[in-house]
Amino acid sequence: MTTRTRRWAAAALAPILVASAALSAGTAAAAAPDGVAAAAQQLYFDDFTTGLAGWRALTGSLDEWTTGSGEFPYVTVDTRTQTSGRYITPSTPVGLPAAYELRARVRVEATASSPTVSLLTDLREPYAVTQNNLAAQLAGWSGVQIARPVTRNVCQGPAPVRQGDWHDLVIRRANDISVVEIDAQRVAVVDAPAAGGTIGLGVYHARASFTGVVVNALDGVPAGHPTTAAGCDWTPPGEPDADQPVFVNQSGYNLGQAKRFTAPRAVDGDRFRVTDAAGTVRYEGTLGGQVGDLTGFDPADTGPFTVVVEGPAGTGSSVPFGIGADWIERVSYRRAVEFMTDVRCYYGDFSKMVYGGTDAQNCANGVGWRDSHQMSFELPSLIDMYLANPSAFAQIKDPDARYVGLPVQLPPDTPEIVRLIHWAVEVYLGGKGKHTLLKEQLAAFLYAYPYLQEYIPREVYERARDYLFPIWGDEAKDRFAWYDNTPHTANLFQVYTQVGTGKGELPPGHSVWPNVMMYEVAKREGRDDADRYLAAARAQAAWLVDHLDVADPTVTKGQRQGEYHLITGLVRLLSAHPDQAPAGTRDFIRDWARVAIERSDNLWDFRRYSADRWTIPPFSGGGSASDPNETGNVAGFAAPALAAARVLGDDPMAARLRQIAVAHVDDIFGRNPTGRHASYRAATTQWGFEGAERGWYSEYQGGAGRLQGARGVLDGSPKNAHYPYNPGAGNIGHSEGWVTFNTAWNEALAWRAADTTAVRVVDGTGAALDRMPEGTRATIRLTAPLNLDATALDQADVWVRVNDRAPQRLVAVQTGQNATTYAADLDLASLGAALGDTVTVSYGFGDFTHAAELAVTAPLCLGRPATIVGTDQADRLIGTAGDDVIVGKGGDDVIVGLDGDDVICGGGGADRLVGGRGDNVLLGGAGDDVVTGGPGGDRLYGGVGHDVLNGAGGQDVIDQDGPDA
Repeated sequence: MTTRTRRWAAAALAPILVASAALSAGTAAAAAPDGVAAAAQQLYFDDFTTGLAGWRALTGSLDEWTTGSGEFPYVTVDTRTQTSGRYITPSTPVGLPAAYELRARVRVEATASSPTVSLLTDLREPYAVTQNNLAAQLAGWSGVQIARPVTRNVCQGPAPVRQGDWHDLVIRRANDISVVEIDAQRVAVVDAPAAGGTIGLGVYHARASFTGVVVNALDGVPAGHPTTAAGCDWTPPGEPDADQPVFVNQSGYNLGQAKRFTAPRAVDGDRFRVTDAAGTVRYEGTLGGQVGDLTGFDPADTGPFTVVVEGPAGTGSSVPFGIGADWIERVSYRRAVEFMTDVRCYYGDFSKMVYGGTDAQNCANGVGWRDSHQMSFELPSLIDMYLANPSAFAQIKDPDARYVGLPVQLPPDTPEIVRLIHWAVEVYLGGKGKHTLLKEQLAAFLYAYPYLQEYIPREVYERARDYLFPIWGDEAKDRFAWYDNTPHTANLFQVYTQVGTGKGELPPGHSVWPNVMMYEVAKREGRDDADRYLAAARAQAAWLVDHLDVADPTVTKGQRQGEYHLITGLVRLLSAHPDQAPAGTRDFIRDWARVAIERSDNLWDFRRYSADRWTIPPFSGGGSASDPNETGNVAGFAAPALAAARVLGDDPMAARLRQIAVAHVDDIFGRNPTGRHASYRAATTQWGFEGAERGWYSEYQGGAGRLQGARGVLDGSPKNAHYPYNPGAGNIGHSEGWVTFNTAWNEALAWRAADTTAVRVVDGTGAALDRMPEGTRATIRLTAPLNLDATALDQADVWVRVNDRAPQRLVAVQTGQNATTYAADLDLASLGAALGDTVTVSYGFGDFTHAAELAVTAPLCLGRPATIVGTDQADRLIGTAGDDVIVGKGGDDVIVGLDGDDVICGGGGADRLVGGRGDNVLLGGAGDDVVTGGPGGDRLYGGVGHDVLNGAGGQDVIDQDGPDA
């Protein structure tokens, strides 16, 4: 049996063991699935930092156990040649309650015959392994068995265990039932023995290691905890090779966006239906080209839903999935940030930083992130996510994340993305990074600093500014570089004519946007060389447009995770400075879009490498045989696609690009020939993505990045031999997570936010406004991917500026659960906006700003726009011979109508209003007014103050209160 959780809570569990520094009480906690009770008290914790101090041997000798360290400390014992197992227990018994959770990380490295690697619990006196205990045992890597006690099997069955991998092994006891989980997948449910006692570790006929042993008391019985034993009942997900396989985004789809799926054995005309959990048919359609489209299905509820396809190949069903507001962003944003937190060099301890990338345990081949090289663009990817959707990322905090020894320490409740940005800046400055691409990263920080200054002290900005400007044109790039396969210099004023390899180490277009950013910073700083940076961007863009052939895949998809720089750089130059973009820029972008669309005309909506190949071929300086890992290209494709769509406007190609961009996100989430999510641990709650059913085949163990156990890592993607549909190819080629892949994913998330964000000001009917009368109100309507808590109404900060005054922050509130829109009240009076002013409402920052502008027109008097308007002083306002609408404002005004049928409204002062010869309407304002009619049939209204109202001939209507102005 497999269990599936569609919503995760934020209850704290045991620490994520990604580093020795992180293995301590109070470190970052993982999210807990629904049904897991929050820990009431931590009863025991040992990360083996001090070795086996505090443990004693139950069998054999403690000396047979050894300590080691890699990503974190651990203990190991090898019993393959022993005739009996070796078992140890804490010297001081834990004293287990009736409800608790025991968690440890376990690795089986080698085995002899009939191996078992045991996590013991409920071990009671006389503390003998042959009595009074329950043991969750890894039977080598062939499965799991539960024994009670060690020598008596209760059940055995398959389990997601692999040789040499670390696994998170959990025993959760409550209500006399013990649940056993491996990597957050339930593998056994058994009756618990008598409560109480302590814990233990044991190994028989195997070499195995343990680390991170934690015991937490549970505050009651978790919701959904089993009430009866079911044995060892885990079932592997299996390969998607059914008669009629159906591939969807395993997690879910966004409301209002493309929702497509693939049925590779369907034929044109086959019918599909979408059913809900009750089996009710909610949507129907027809497949074409083995693709089904349910984009028109935007339900009020979020599911789960299932696609059922019927045809000559048979009847097949998809895995369940959801549909909701900003679904992909909700399940991806936090993981994107957590990944960047987890994979930092030295696990966040700046005080231990040794530059050069030679520390294999803590910072191999990287500067700020493990195995990042110089080409990972961590800093700009984080900045782009924040600029594109600041209110979303400001919500994501990780106060327990480690930031030790930095020159400036930000408060723990600072948004985590800001702490990561600051981390990168300090690390690059501390290491005196000079490489081309590291300098470009720092440019992003200088550009974005005005939007970060509420969090990061100005002295950090000044240090970065004073470091970067003097070296921008330096040619030396000796700090730092790995796989720098393409010769070039670091003088960023030059025109780069080099095109990097499939490693992605020097993608074309990399310097365009950084030079534009430096131009903006130089202008802000009042530098006299500002134009030099913009000229460099323009010259580089001209070379790209004139010399690159977008039909040549080596300059597009062949750049792997670096592809997005080409199109996004040109689009950003064109958007920020359309007069500086070289001739032909729009046509170049259009040609790129046309080629991408042509190469995506297949059953996966997948942009293939060429007509002859689906994925990237081998390349110099990396890759694996005929199947390199291109995960970053798939994950990042939405960035250039959506950037190009911005330029294309209403062209139908823009809509198709958006469809393909979504398809590449769907690919990451399992709509691909393997039916697997790109993350090996995708189906786990601790490291993975909500709703994912099947993770990638494997994760790379160790390596320079040491990413196993990092939250949200993207490990692999289908290889050429998997296409068009060959799941039987299995786990071929190279699979390895890489920070460079995840930063491409960050860029995709940023551009997705930018593409779907809109700001409008609307009236009561929902009609958009571009002008408002002085003193009136309207509604700000924001559309943005902000629905991070599907159970609550989310909020966003929008900024309102009158002319060039300081912007004011307004809070927009989600208009309903599962809504994509947010609303705030816009009150011109409270803003002090007057006739002739311009009001700008915006969301997002920098070149990702979305704004609506309104002209402030004359105020209204009884619903009519004023023709004569006073000031805030004491005014004398006299009408004309025509029909006038006269409005006083703040002072003690004298307002006189002449000929014509006038409408006169006093302001906030003590006003004197006198009607003319026509039929007038006179309305005093908030002050103590004198209102006098003329000879016509007038309507006189006092208003709020103590007023004197006098008719003067004619058929007058006199009323103290009267209507609102």
